[in-house]
Amino acid sequence: MTDKVHLRTPVKIYTAGWVDAELIITESSLIIGRQKISLGEIEDLEDIDLDGVNCIQIKKDGNIIIQLPKNLHQQVFKYIAFNLKADKFAVYFLSSATVGGVVSSSAQWEKGYFSVTDEGLWFLSTKNQKRIPIENLGSIKKDIRDVGGKQRMVLILSHVEKSDVVTSLVLCPESTLEMLENYLQRLFEKHKPSIKLSENEMQILTLVYSGLDFASIENIIGISTDELNNYYDRLVDSGLAKVVKIRKEIELTPRGVSMVDKISKG
Repeated sequence: MTDKVHLRTPVKIYTAGWVDAELIITESSLIIGRQKISLGEIEDLEDIDLDGVNCIQIKKDGNIIIQLPKNLHQQVFKYIAFNLKADKFAVYFLSSATVGGVVSSSAQWEKGYFSVTDEGLWFLSTKNQKRIPIENLGSIKKDIRDVGGKQRMVLILSHVEKSDVVTSLVLCPESTLEMLENYLQRLFEKHKPSIKLSENEMQILTLVYSGLDFASIENIIGISTDELNNYYDRLVDSGLAKVVKIRKEIELTPRGVSMVDKISKG
Protein backbone atom coordinates (compact mmCIF):
# COMPACT_ATOMS: atom_id res chain seq x y z
CA MET A 1 0.00 0.00 0.00
CA THR A 2 1.42 3.40 -0.97
CA ASP A 3 1.95 6.16 1.57
CA LYS A 4 -0.67 8.85 0.90
CA VAL A 5 0.86 12.23 -0.05
CA HIS A 6 -0.56 15.15 1.96
CA LEU A 7 1.54 17.96 0.54
CA ARG A 8 4.14 18.63 -2.12
CA THR A 9 5.86 22.03 -2.24
CA PRO A 10 9.12 23.72 -3.25
CA VAL A 11 11.28 24.68 -0.24
CA LYS A 12 14.78 25.94 0.47
CA ILE A 13 17.22 23.93 2.63
CA TYR A 14 20.02 25.65 4.53
CA THR A 15 23.42 23.99 4.14
CA ALA A 16 26.02 26.78 4.40
CA GLY A 17 23.65 28.68 2.13
CA TRP A 18 20.14 28.22 0.74
CA VAL A 19 19.55 25.40 -1.74
CA ASP A 20 16.30 24.81 -3.67
CA ALA A 21 14.57 21.48 -3.03
CA GLU A 22 11.15 19.83 -2.84
CA LEU A 23 9.29 18.80 0.31
CA ILE A 24 6.83 15.91 0.17
CA ILE A 25 4.76 15.15 3.27
CA THR A 26 3.08 11.76 3.52
CA GLU A 27 1.13 10.07 6.31
CA SER A 28 4.32 8.64 7.81
CA SER A 29 7.31 10.60 6.50
CA LEU A 30 8.92 13.74 5.15
CA ILE A 31 10.91 13.64 1.93
CA ILE A 32 13.20 16.68 1.76
CA GLY A 33 15.12 16.67 -1.49
CA ARG A 34 16.67 13.21 -1.57
CA GLN A 35 16.36 12.59 2.19
CA LYS A 36 13.45 10.57 3.58
CA ILE A 37 12.67 10.96 7.29
CA SER A 38 10.09 8.95 9.22
CA LEU A 39 7.87 11.32 11.25
CA GLY A 40 8.21 8.99 14.25
CA GLU A 41 12.02 9.46 14.18
CA ILE A 42 11.95 13.27 14.37
CA GLU A 43 13.35 14.11 17.81
CA ASP A 44 12.16 17.72 18.04
CA LEU A 45 11.08 20.77 16.10
CA GLU A 46 11.64 24.53 16.41
CA ASP A 47 10.31 27.66 14.74
CA ILE A 48 13.45 29.79 14.26
CA ASP A 49 14.71 32.93 12.55
CA LEU A 50 17.86 32.54 10.47
CA ASP A 51 19.28 35.81 9.12
CA GLY A 52 15.82 37.35 9.38
CA VAL A 53 14.15 34.43 7.58
CA ASN A 54 11.40 32.45 9.39
CA CYS A 55 12.34 28.75 9.15
CA ILE A 56 11.53 25.34 10.58
CA GLN A 57 14.37 23.44 12.24
CA ILE A 58 13.88 19.69 12.34
CA LYS A 59 16.05 17.67 14.74
CA LYS A 60 16.95 14.23 13.39
CA ASP A 61 20.60 13.14 13.69
CA GLY A 62 21.51 16.82 13.67
CA ASN A 63 19.44 19.76 12.46
CA ILE A 64 17.71 20.22 9.11
CA ILE A 65 16.61 23.79 8.41
CA ILE A 66 13.96 24.46 5.79
CA GLN A 67 12.24 27.59 4.53
CA LEU A 68 8.67 27.10 3.31
CA PRO A 69 6.33 29.32 1.32
CA LYS A 70 4.81 31.69 3.92
CA ASN A 71 1.27 30.42 3.38
CA LEU A 72 2.35 26.83 4.23
CA HIS A 73 4.75 27.45 7.13
CA GLN A 74 2.23 27.11 9.97
CA GLN A 75 0.39 24.18 8.38
CA VAL A 76 3.61 22.16 8.00
CA PHE A 77 4.88 23.12 11.48
CA LYS A 78 1.61 21.99 13.05
CA TYR A 79 1.58 18.67 11.18
CA ILE A 80 5.14 17.78 12.23
CA ALA A 81 4.58 18.94 15.85
CA PHE A 82 1.59 16.60 16.21
CA ASN A 83 3.40 13.63 14.65
CA LEU A 84 7.02 13.76 15.84
CA LYS A 85 8.61 11.29 18.28
CA ALA A 86 7.22 12.19 21.71
CA ASP A 87 5.27 10.98 24.72
CA LYS A 88 1.83 12.55 24.31
CA PHE A 89 -0.88 13.00 26.96
CA ALA A 90 -4.48 14.11 26.34
CA VAL A 91 -5.06 17.12 28.63
CA TYR A 92 -6.66 20.50 29.06
CA PHE A 93 -4.07 23.26 29.36
CA LEU A 94 -3.88 26.96 30.15
CA SER A 95 -0.75 28.25 28.44
CA SER A 96 0.87 31.40 29.90
CA ALA A 97 -1.73 31.75 32.69
CA THR A 98 0.54 34.35 34.32
CA VAL A 99 3.37 36.38 32.77
CA GLY A 100 5.84 38.09 35.12
CA GLY A 101 3.48 37.37 38.03
CA VAL A 102 0.52 39.08 36.33
CA VAL A 103 -2.57 37.08 35.35
CA SER A 104 -2.95 37.01 31.55
CA SER A 105 -6.46 38.14 30.61
CA SER A 106 -6.21 36.55 27.14
CA ALA A 107 -5.23 33.05 28.35
CA GLN A 108 -7.94 30.40 27.88
CA TRP A 109 -8.21 26.70 28.67
CA GLU A 110 -7.69 24.55 25.58
CA LYS A 111 -8.31 20.88 24.89
CA GLY A 112 -5.35 19.15 23.32
CA TYR A 113 -2.14 17.33 24.14
CA PHE A 114 0.84 17.83 26.41
CA SER A 115 3.75 16.35 24.49
CA VAL A 116 7.25 15.63 25.84
CA THR A 117 10.44 15.18 23.80
CA ASP A 118 13.99 14.80 25.16
CA GLU A 119 14.61 18.54 24.91
CA GLY A 120 11.21 20.22 24.97
CA LEU A 121 7.65 20.30 26.29
CA TRP A 122 4.77 21.03 23.90
CA PHE A 123 1.25 22.37 24.33
CA LEU A 124 -0.64 21.18 21.25
CA SER A 125 -4.14 22.18 20.18
CA THR A 126 -5.83 22.97 16.88
CA LYS A 127 -4.97 26.67 17.40
CA ASN A 128 -1.61 26.52 19.15
CA GLN A 129 1.59 24.52 18.99
CA LYS A 130 3.84 25.95 21.68
CA ARG A 131 7.24 24.55 22.64
CA ILE A 132 9.04 25.14 25.94
CA PRO A 133 12.73 24.14 25.93
CA ILE A 134 13.50 21.93 28.96
CA GLU A 135 16.31 24.33 29.94
CA ASN A 136 13.70 27.12 30.30
CA LEU A 137 11.71 25.12 32.85
CA GLY A 138 11.91 26.58 36.37
CA SER A 139 9.68 24.39 38.54
CA ILE A 140 6.96 21.74 38.49
CA LYS A 141 4.36 21.35 41.23
CA LYS A 142 0.75 20.31 41.85
CA ASP A 143 -1.79 22.65 43.42
CA ILE A 144 -5.53 23.30 43.66
CA ARG A 145 -6.98 25.86 41.25
CA ASP A 146 -10.47 27.06 40.39
CA VAL A 147 -11.34 25.55 37.01
CA GLY A 148 -14.82 26.35 35.68
CA GLY A 149 -16.10 27.04 39.21
CA LYS A 150 -14.72 23.75 40.63
CA GLN A 151 -11.64 23.18 42.76
CA ARG A 152 -9.35 20.91 40.70
CA MET A 153 -5.84 19.58 41.16
CA VAL A 154 -3.61 20.87 38.35
CA LEU A 155 0.05 20.71 37.39
CA ILE A 156 1.75 24.13 37.46
CA LEU A 157 4.77 24.63 35.23
CA SER A 158 6.98 27.67 35.80
CA HIS A 159 9.09 28.50 32.75
CA VAL A 160 10.85 31.40 31.05
CA GLU A 161 9.75 33.28 27.94
CA LYS A 162 11.68 36.32 26.72
CA SER A 163 13.16 36.90 30.21
CA ASP A 164 9.71 36.75 31.89
CA VAL A 165 8.78 34.02 34.36
CA VAL A 166 5.57 32.44 33.03
CA THR A 167 3.27 29.85 34.58
CA SER A 168 1.15 27.39 32.62
CA LEU A 169 -1.41 24.92 33.97
CA VAL A 170 -2.19 21.33 32.96
CA LEU A 171 -5.45 19.55 33.88
CA CYS A 172 -6.01 15.81 33.43
CA PRO A 173 -7.16 12.84 35.58
CA GLU A 174 -5.25 12.84 38.89
CA SER A 175 -3.61 9.45 38.23
CA THR A 176 -2.19 10.81 34.96
CA LEU A 177 -1.23 14.06 36.71
CA GLU A 178 0.79 12.16 39.32
CA MET A 179 2.61 10.16 36.64
CA LEU A 180 3.24 13.30 34.57
CA GLU A 181 4.68 15.19 37.56
CA ASN A 182 7.09 12.35 38.38
CA TYR A 183 8.11 12.01 34.73
CA LEU A 184 8.80 15.75 34.38
CA GLN A 185 10.70 15.92 37.68
CA ARG A 186 13.05 13.19 36.43
CA LEU A 187 13.53 15.02 33.13
CA PHE A 188 14.08 18.32 34.98
CA GLU A 189 16.71 16.78 37.28
CA LYS A 190 18.53 15.36 34.26
CA HIS A 191 18.77 18.79 32.61
CA LYS A 192 19.26 21.14 35.56
CA PRO A 193 22.68 22.79 35.98
CA SER A 194 25.00 21.00 38.40
CA ILE A 195 26.36 24.26 39.87
CA LYS A 196 25.79 24.83 43.61
CA LEU A 197 25.41 28.56 44.20
CA SER A 198 26.91 30.48 47.13
CA GLU A 199 24.86 33.17 48.89
CA ASN A 200 26.78 35.88 46.99
CA GLU A 201 26.08 34.16 43.66
CA MET A 202 22.37 33.87 44.43
CA GLN A 203 22.30 37.56 45.35
CA ILE A 204 24.18 38.49 42.15
CA LEU A 205 21.72 36.50 40.01
CA THR A 206 18.80 38.29 41.64
CA LEU A 207 20.41 41.73 41.22
CA VAL A 208 21.22 41.10 37.54
CA TYR A 209 17.62 40.01 37.03
CA SER A 210 16.54 43.30 38.64
CA GLY A 211 18.45 45.21 35.94
CA LEU A 212 21.41 46.50 37.98
CA ASP A 213 24.80 47.03 36.30
CA PHE A 214 28.26 45.82 37.31
CA ALA A 215 29.20 48.89 39.40
CA SER A 216 25.91 48.90 41.32
CA ILE A 217 26.18 45.19 42.14
CA GLU A 218 29.82 45.68 43.24
CA ASN A 219 28.73 48.41 45.69
CA ILE A 220 25.64 46.60 47.03
CA ILE A 221 27.47 43.35 47.79
CA GLY A 222 30.65 45.11 48.90
CA ILE A 223 33.19 43.10 46.93
CA SER A 224 36.10 44.05 44.67
CA THR A 225 35.95 44.30 40.87
CA ASP A 226 38.13 41.18 40.55
CA GLU A 227 35.89 39.19 42.91
CA LEU A 228 32.75 40.17 40.97
CA ASN A 229 34.49 39.35 37.68
CA ASN A 230 35.24 35.87 39.04
CA TYR A 231 31.61 35.40 40.08
CA TYR A 232 30.46 36.57 36.62
CA ASP A 233 32.86 34.13 34.94
CA ARG A 234 31.42 31.27 37.00
CA LEU A 235 27.82 32.20 36.14
CA VAL A 236 28.69 32.48 32.43
CA ASP A 237 30.64 29.16 32.43
CA SER A 238 27.70 27.39 34.10
CA GLY A 239 25.23 28.61 31.43
CA LEU A 240 23.24 30.79 33.83
CA ALA A 241 24.32 34.04 32.14
CA LYS A 242 25.97 35.41 29.01
CA VAL A 243 28.23 38.39 28.40
CA VAL A 244 26.51 41.29 26.63
CA LYS A 245 29.14 44.07 26.90
CA ILE A 246 32.92 44.07 26.69
CA ARG A 247 33.09 45.57 30.20
CA LYS A 248 31.75 42.28 31.54
CA GLU A 249 28.08 43.24 31.82
CA ILE A 250 25.96 40.09 31.76
CA GLU A 251 22.32 39.24 31.29
CA LEU A 252 20.65 36.08 32.50
CA THR A 253 19.92 33.20 30.18
CA PRO A 254 16.50 31.49 30.50
CA ARG A 255 18.20 28.98 32.78
CA GLY A 256 19.43 31.84 34.99
CA VAL A 257 15.96 33.41 35.14
CA SER A 258 14.57 30.02 36.15
CA MET A 259 17.17 29.86 38.93
CA VAL A 260 16.10 33.31 40.24
CA ASP A 261 12.48 32.12 40.23
CA LYS A 262 13.52 29.13 42.36
CA ILE A 263 15.60 31.35 44.71
CA SER A 264 12.66 33.72 45.24
CA LYS A 265 10.41 30.78 46.18
CA GLY A 266 13.17 29.18 48.20
